[in-house]
Amino acid sequence: MIVDRYLPALDAFVLTADEHSAVTSALASPDPWEWNPGGAQSIAIASVKTKIRDYHLARHDNKCCYCRVNLHGGGHFMTDREHVLPKSVANYRPLSYTMWNLSIACKRCNMEYKKNRTDFVVALNDASLLQEGANYRFIHPNFDLYREHLSRFAQEVDETVIVKYAVVAGSAKGAYTYDYFNLRGLEVNSFDRAQGLDTREVPGEAAQAVRSLAASFGQ
Repeated sequence: MIVDRYLPALDAFVLTADEHSAVTSALASPDPWEWNPGGAQSIAIASVKTKIRDYHLARHDNKCCYCRVNLHGGGHFMTDREHVLPKSVANYRPLSYTMWNLSIACKRCNMEYKKNRTDFVVALNDASLLQEGANYRFIHPNFDLYREHLSRFAQEVDETVIVKYAVVAGSAKGAYTYDYFNLRGLEVNSFDRAQGLDTREVPGEAAQAVRSLAASFGQ
């Protein structure tokens, strides 16, 4: 049984009759997500994908479901529709348009770290467990509430953002997610940028403010 941890609810997602028909046809093809027959059905599939993106952005408050970076206004250059169980794996291809297997992610998390990996799944081939949060080692974008496992802290001065993550005490999922998506790397990069500000281009007071923020985060 699905335990949905976000709003708007997964079961409230609605397609038009034309969109539903197009999804049914796509799922009958060898590559459902890339299916593009042209004409009205292609328009309908494009509409479905836009709805999926916007719905999951709303569920995650315009943030990446894995690292919580702000995706608002990022468009397709920064934002990916995320298939938790990868659509490239034949067993999971029928889930290409299934809302509980979809979310929203930044390109860094999706393309650099997660890719087509499945090592985060405990029981890969037990269909009865695929809708259970406990079957996923990392924070599932739909079945787990992010803040129960990880917290993200950010401070911003002008264009510089300093990021720090904290694993909730006792959360194995939080620790696994932190390592799996190299969130430590995001922290280090943000501190490095803050500490290395070029004072020729940044007003002295602003540069000092950023460095003070970095120091307050313990770096």
